[in-house]
Amino acid sequence: IGLVGRELALEGLVEHRSVEEVEGLLPYLQPTALTADQRRMMKVLDIDLDALRAEVAETSGVEAPPLIRMRRFTFGSVMRVALPALAVVMLLSAFAGFDLEEFLNSLQDAAWWLVLIGFVVAQLPRIAQAVSTLGAAPVALPLGPVYALQLAISYVNLAIPTAAARIAVNVRFFQRQGVSPATAVATGALDGVSGFIVQGLLLGSLLLFSGLSLDVDVSGPASAAVRIAWMLAVVLGIAVLVILVIPRLRRYVLGGVRRTVHEAFTVLRGLRSLRRLVMLFGGNLVAELLFALALGVFVQAFGYSLALHELLFINMAVSLLAGLLPVPGGVGVTEGGLIFGLTSFGVPQEAAFAAVILYRFSTFYTPPIWGFFSLRWLERNRYL
Repeated sequence: IGLVGRELALEGLVEHRSVEEVEGLLPYLQPTALTADQRRMMKVLDIDLDALRAEVAETSGVEAPPLIRMRRFTFGSVMRVALPALAVVMLLSAFAGFDLEEFLNSLQDAAWWLVLIGFVVAQLPRIAQAVSTLGAAPVALPLGPVYALQLAISYVNLAIPTAAARIAVNVRFFQRQGVSPATAVATGALDGVSGFIVQGLLLGSLLLFSGLSLDVDVSGPASAAVRIAWMLAVVLGIAVLVILVIPRLRRYVLGGVRRTVHEAFTVLRGLRSLRRLVMLFGGNLVAELLFALALGVFVQAFGYSLALHELLFINMAVSLLAGLLPVPGGVGVTEGGLIFGLTSFGVPQEAAFAAVILYRFSTFYTPPIWGFFSLRWLERNRYL
């Protein structure tokens, strides 16, 4: 078309290609099937592919068939498939020596009244997270709708596991309260950064003052837990290396980090109230304590006990690691990491597996049920 014009190009196509060949070509005449250079050329020549496809069909005397649904392979799409698959492999590798009979015995011997208490405790962290959001919010808000927002986000996280979906819900909620979209995004960033700061400070304090460490003893026979730790380290190293090596990805990631931190600290500088600061950081601190306490109750239900600082260490180390890997919900990575942490502190593998499954069921898979109804309530009451 660029060389001889549209009319001659269409005549040449009809003359040198059979009707069957043209008919087979038409479903693929779409932007996804073109290379980057071809898409740029289409833009330069101002060619509308839909109009061109209809014109080719009319000139050839065929009916335009429906488009073939195509998906272009990109680094991001490959990673979205590969990382969850790797997470599942890591989780399965943890149970190479898993004793199913011992696991079933652990379930039979469990103190189910403690399991019930653990389930209730596992629902409380989102109240603390709602308090943290109240501290970050630039306007006064009632606790109830903000708590419903936290539950709704847990549903969105499971139904549409992308950052864009979470941000959209958050921005819409704050827009309904008269907050601008930019400030709403900054508020969410501040809430997230404050949670990261709390986790980092707690984990650092535990490493410095409690005698705990991140060291893994690999001098003895290789165990499933050690393999998980090394696989997680390798995946993290590869992810960092890929970000550093690919300029476009590096600019995207570093730009996003800088933008988020800048927005968060811009809002943080606007915090003049000690009450808001206490709510912001105190809410995140209480949430971490409640998550660790819930894990401890589930472990206690199977006859084993760990100190609170050990539970905090395990939970936060795994949470930070899972947050660095782009696996939706940390599925596989979180379970494997928690089991590794519990077994490192002396909990048998079967009991650790049972406790972690109950913990994740209570903290990750159950809240979206309440979240679905919370989302509908927020919509009905025009909070979204």
